[in-house]
Parts: sequence; C-alpha cells; structure tokens
Amino acid sequence: MPLRFAARTRRPISSFAFALACLSFAGLGLSSGNANAQEKISIASLDTDGNGAPVMIDAYLFRAANPSGPTPAVVFMHGCNGMFSRKGTIAPRELDWAHRFNAQGYAVLMVDSFTSRGQGSECVRGGPVRPWVERPRDAYGALRYLQSLPGIRADRIALMGWSHGGGTTLFSIGPKRPGRTQDATSAPDFVAAVAFYPGWCNARAQGANWTTKIPLLLLTGADDVWTKAAPCEAFVKDVTAQGAPITLHIYPGAYHDFDAPNLPVRARTEFTNPKTHVVPITGTQPEARDDAIARVTAFLAKAFGG
Repeated sequence: MPLRFAARTRRPISSFAFALACLSFAGLGLSSGNANAQEKISIASLDTDGNGAPVMIDAYLFRAANPSGPTPAVVFMHGCNGMFSRKGTIAPRELDWAHRFNAQGYAVLMVDSFTSRGQGSECVRGGPVRPWVERPRDAYGALRYLQSLPGIRADRIALMGWSHGGGTTLFSIGPKRPGRTQDATSAPDFVAAVAFYPGWCNARAQGANWTTKIPLLLLTGADDVWTKAAPCEAFVKDVTAQGAPITLHIYPGAYHDFDAPNLPVRARTEFTNPKTHVVPITGTQPEARDDAIARVTAFLAKAFGG
C-alpha cells in the first residue's frame, strides 16, 4: 500500500471533508453541552484480577441523537491525566467530540481506565495502568460491551485515543491486540481507529514487526515536544511500506492537545519529565483543530459506510 502522508504545509481541506465538518457543526450547541446525557455504567475489561475474575471499570455511554435503528459507535481512550477535569467533570475535549459524534448519529463509550483502578495521573512518572497491557484489554472490553447492546451496530465500532490513549490505540490494534490473544469469540474487530498525538509511536516501543489491518488515522503536531512527530513519522513510513493502512497528518505550528476546544497555549511545568526535563506545551491550534474535525468526520463516515 502506498505511503499516505499529508504535507507539512497548510492546505485547504477537500470540499467533501469540509462539507461533512460543516454538517457536524449544524445545530450542535457544543459549548452549551446540548447533547444526550451520558449514562455511567460498569463494564468488564478483558483484564483480570489476581483471582482470574474480570476487572470491572467505569465507562460513560453517550447515545446517538434521534437514532432510527442500530448506530455505529466510537470507544474513547483518555490521555495520561485521566478523563476528568480538576472540577471532577469529563474533560472538555472528550465532551466536545462526544457531542459532535452523537449529532452525526454515532454512540460514544468513554472508558475510564484510571479512577476505576484507583489510579491518578500518569503524566510524570507513569503508573501501573499500562498502554500496552491493561488499557488495550479495557478497549476490547468496551468493544464487547457495545456489541452486546441491541442499539449498536456490532460491525461498525471504532477506537479513538489521545496521547496515552493514542499509544493505547496503537497497542490495541497491533499484532498483540487482546481481541486476538484473549478473546476467542467470532465478534467483529474494530472497524477503524483514530490516534491523536500518540505516545509510544515509534519502532522501539511498538516492535519491528508491528502491523495492523485496521485502518488508522493518525494526527499529530509538528511542534509537539511531549509526543514528538519525527519518530512517529519514521515509524509510520516503515509500517505503511509493509502494507499497514495508516494515514498520517502532521500539523505545522500545533502542540499537544491542539484539538481541544478553547485551550490556551501554555507550558505545563507540572508535567515536566524528571529524566529529560522536557516541559510539555499544550493548547488549541484553531486551524489544526478545524482540519482534524473534517478529517476524522470523513474518515469515520467512510469506515462506517455512510
């Protein structure tokens, strides 16, 4: 499969993608939160405890607006700071995307990998909830839960993650995915995946034999010092040369969290790496955010067959 990289210069989005993005804004009321209320549920991860019983994790289900039948769905995997704001509410980035997808006719299931296990932020020194072990098992537990619901299209479920959750996405759809190694059912796999500025996007972390058959859209910022674009770009170049269906776009001038709504650009000294002393920079990049909305909208519409 030919390598599909978007240029590092700003380009207008296609008329098709732009039209889809415009539709996603119409009547959405994103800032006011006018979307279907979420339902907090408990789901079984494919992860197990010391007695071999499934680990139960919290998740938040947002159903599609005005469904006329079973709908596609997207599983969300949060970043290293968890899925909640300092006020204890779901982070604005995840809410923004959930409301947007609900308006497009998709359900969303946000998976809380951290507080379900009594774990806080893993942004500085890491932690026990690993993106290559526990979190992929959570992702597949979420997939199986959604596939059990009569209102969801079992064969039209995508995976989407940010940063730590973006790295989780890469591990989840790779050769060692738990859907292959731990689940013997014949249920369909994820039909597509989206990773924003993923951690562990490099050959060293993923392994020389990493590949996937699941179409992946990977979006990252050229100026991101937290999850750097260069090693990710080299990794993607190698695996796409072997046939992995990945589309990578690198946004000039964009930092970490560029798709978050109304997030001021600032240095996050509280997340300074204790070994490298790198200080992450996060914040919205409006052009990158708008383009990413259009690309994700078009990508999922194609994956879901709509």
